Amino acid sequence: MALGEARVTKVFVAATLSLAALLGVTLALATVQANRRADESIRRALADVRRGVLALLAGRTATLAGMSGVSAQVPQFRERLLKSDERSDVLDQAAEYRRLLGAAWVLVTNEHGILVARTDRPEEFDVDLSRGALVAGALSGESSSGAWLEERSHQLFVAVGVPLRASAAATPQGALLAAYAVDDTLAQQIEQATSADVVLFAIDTLDHPYVVGSTLPREQVGPALAADTAALRRLTADSGAVEVSAVVGGEQLIGLASPIRSGGGDAFGGVIVFRSRERELATFAGLRRTLAIALALGLGLAVVCVFRSLRTTDTPGLPSSRPAADR
Repeated sequence: MALGEARVTKVFVAATLSLAALLGVTLALATVQANRRADESIRRALADVRRGVLALLAGRTATLAGMSGVSAQVPQFRERLLKSDERSDVLDQAAEYRRLLGAAWVLVTNEHGILVARTDRPEEFDVDLSRGALVAGALSGESSSGAWLEERSHQLFVAVGVPLRASAAATPQGALLAAYAVDDTLAQQIEQATSADVVLFAIDTLDHPYVVGSTLPREQVGPALAADTAALRRLTADSGAVEVSAVVGGEQLIGLASPIRSGGGDAFGGVIVFRSRERELATFAGLRRTLAIALALGLGLAVVCVFRSLRTTDTPGLPSSRPAADR
């Protein structure tokens, strides 16, 4: 009887362990597969969102450039900007133009690249801006655009520069620059258009990034961005997308960063679109709980079967298992 009981115990213990191993392996493989597919899904979605964000920024820049180019060809507009004896008249005309465009600021230079007026800094004038790529391009007769970094105020803009001239064949009489801000408002507009979390950042002269606009808490995403120096170096050297990561509010975020370059081609900042890995795995969480419950139930059922089998083996009245010779 003891021998039969031992055999039954071994059989059920082996079956229990086999079942536990099978369910455990199934759960582990399902977890690995779900993580891999979630990451692939996030990367595909981020690539699509990145293209949408770049198209949005390009469209906004093109609209600003187009309206600037049209206004720069209006004779009365040029006269008031370049030939007025009163700086107040120049500032008034520039301010009116800024309101018309909805720009953050507008600045005007003469044919030598010397600042005539700037709407956000009316006290500034006679500053040589001729070395700037946007001003130099406009004075050479070409329209251009690019990032504009204000280091003193830690602000980032995207500016367009157009020549002030009577016709396409005429020599530029000056340069007109208009800009929109890269800030929280822009980040929120991008989020509304793409349904993705967005971080906009600038890069200082020491190659340190700092957040200028975000739909995520700055105090959490800022340090994560600053710590990922390897990604930043790739971003400044490569025109393509760079993958970054951050932990915000206990969630692991995967992001795709793109540079925002100046008219001269330098990376003055960038835009990052983020997606949560935990949210992407939310669908799998239910399946994982189901598998875990199945594992627990399977093990419990196996233990019950072993227990009942042992009780049955010990029940009086069952035929003896001793050999016939011993009866």
